[in-house]
Amino acid sequence: MKEKTLTILIGNARGGEKAWNSMYENLLNPYESDLALCFGEVKDKSSSLYKRSKYVWELPEYNNWRDYYSNVCNGNWEKTFYVGNHTGLFGGIDDSTGSGAIIFAFRHFIKNNKKQILEQYDRIILTRSDYYYAYKQEVLVNDYLWIVEGEDYLGVTDRMHIFPSTLIDNVLGIVEYMDSAEGYNDVLNLEYPNPESVLKSYFNYSGVSNIIKRFLRFNYTVSVEGDTTRWAPGIREDPNNTGLFIKYPSEYELCKKNISDMIKEVFWVNWESG
Repeated sequence: MKEKTLTILIGNARGGEKAWNSMYENLLNPYESDLALCFGEVKDKSSSLYKRSKYVWELPEYNNWRDYYSNVCNGNWEKTFYVGNHTGLFGGIDDSTGSGAIIFAFRHFIKNNKKQILEQYDRIILTRSDYYYAYKQEVLVNDYLWIVEGEDYLGVTDRMHIFPSTLIDNVLGIVEYMDSAEGYNDVLNLEYPNPESVLKSYFNYSGVSNIIKRFLRFNYTVSVEGDTTRWAPGIREDPNNTGLFIKYPSEYELCKKNISDMIKEVFWVNWESG
């Protein structure tokens, strides 16, 4: 029986139609995946993302995400997040920079409001809308928590996770962890309490660290004119895609290297066999 996959994009619609078309071709099609959008509320739903998606889940665009957490948490969340006030973890709350509290709120919302839908699928792909997919994503065996390589910043990146739906609570329960005494103590003892290191700590706490595997990066984050961002704007134009701007050069260079290595490997296999 074929495994059912749901790809969930979180945040908002960024990256533009070139990026989204690359996602349809190189991610959704290989997995034969349905698409869900978990975005901030907007009036304009004219992009292809909304036409292609099976589900659209919206959160208010809070000016201060303290309003979200005050309604769903009642324990240690504020002091836990505040440990990373200068490392992006508190981002989205009050006037703190970064987006740590925002990206974790989306995970919390999905887990606590859409779990029954997720459980109808075998595999969940959780990622962002502004990736450009330069090559087809391999369909990975559905027994692990797969995390795209790179961008770890002393922890593990949050930018693309692929996991069995049986692990929903273990992967998406980070806000409950932040709200607990155990979470606060763990975060307090981190060398650099940014979102990535906190995510790694949470995965250790939730018991999935031993089933994490990394997969090769064939995508990189892009922006188009008019995109909003709380962190990094596009800093140079994509040489292969006019109008797209590369946000994190390290992603782009790793993607380019992986494609180059793959082409060389295919060449040598073909040469040796023929």
